[in-house]
Amino acid sequence: MRVLLVTSAILVASVGWAGPAQAAPTVKMKTVSFGALKSQRMDVYAAPAKNKKKRPAILLIHGGYWWGGDKSHWKSFAKDLAGRGYVVFSANYRLSQQAVWPAQREDSEAAVKYIRKKAGKLGVNPKRIIAMGTSAGGQLASMLAVHGTGGSRVRAVVALSPVNSPMDGYEAGGRDGADYHTRRLRQAVIQLLGCTPVFQDPDCWPLLTDATPDEHVTEGDAPALIVHSAKEFVTAEQSQALRAEMRAADVPVTLRELPGDRHGAEILKNKKNYNQVLKWIAKWAR
Repeated sequence: MRVLLVTSAILVASVGWAGPAQAAPTVKMKTVSFGALKSQRMDVYAAPAKNKKKRPAILLIHGGYWWGGDKSHWKSFAKDLAGRGYVVFSANYRLSQQAVWPAQREDSEAAVKYIRKKAGKLGVNPKRIIAMGTSAGGQLASMLAVHGTGGSRVRAVVALSPVNSPMDGYEAGGRDGADYHTRRLRQAVIQLLGCTPVFQDPDCWPLLTDATPDEHVTEGDAPALIVHSAKEFVTAEQSQALRAEMRAADVPVTLRELPGDRHGAEILKNKKNYNQVLKWIAKWAR
């Protein structure tokens, strides 16, 4: 088993940070269900359409160790992105205390399926769906790119601080001197899998393998932008194997390591970082 050492576009004239209050004064939000459960819901943000042309969509996936977080955490960025011409979806999914892996991936894929099925009604171009996730949600965004026929599901993905190697997260949390967040990630991996990835439990290894994005890479997967901060607890090592596998399969991939210790959505609060992500999304959404 390979163990992972790592793992929009009608824009306004400027792609610089305008701030939610300026960028999206007319954006409206509604909540839709893509499944029968309360956790299988997502918020839809959109500004009034200027014409009948179908718009690209962005699916946002929250982080929170797979056991916490909520779609509302994306609210400010969702409004800003919608104000720039995208139809934005911020999805919840079953958390690990509700269901173990692969329920989280199944829900993320179900959210995309809903967007594609309802694309006409939603005013969305089903061939221009970009997924963006942070931390645990970054791992789910990576999965959307590579699991099954990833390239036919989404156009591209952005993964910010993705936990693309659950095994690495588990091992790091057990080392002497591990900080609070790293120790917490170790427990989160155990809860996500519903088992402990140790030699004494061979039944756990298939689940761990399945939760590792680079194990699913094939030709024709969706392009990915992966971003980590140099000093955060989910380092770029988490995504190095995924980058290698995607390159070997001729799938466009960019892995960036930024200075500092910003994690997940905090990365986007830096104006320069946000602009770079906007430009990358615009490239693949047009």
